[in-house]
Amino acid sequence: MSDPIYENIGDPITCMIEECSELIHILCKVKRFGWKNWHPSDPSQYPNYLKVFDEIEDVEKRIARLKIEVEKQASV
Repeated sequence: MSDPIYENIGDPITCMIEECSELIHILCKVKRFGWKNWHPSDPSQYPNYLKVFDEIEDVEKRIARLKIEVEKQASV
């Protein structure tokens, strides 16, 4: 979720699933290549551990949005 323009596009469940899968993806990369490694074609050499932080932050935002949706559905 790098572009805030798209932050609220899609239903909360689908967005949560997508963000969780992105977190799982980078965690798999960490297991294979290490925390401090980076993608070989990345000129900035942005390390995997920072990508994990980024994805955790994205998941936390989606959790907040999903909680709002659950509360809304519970009150229906």
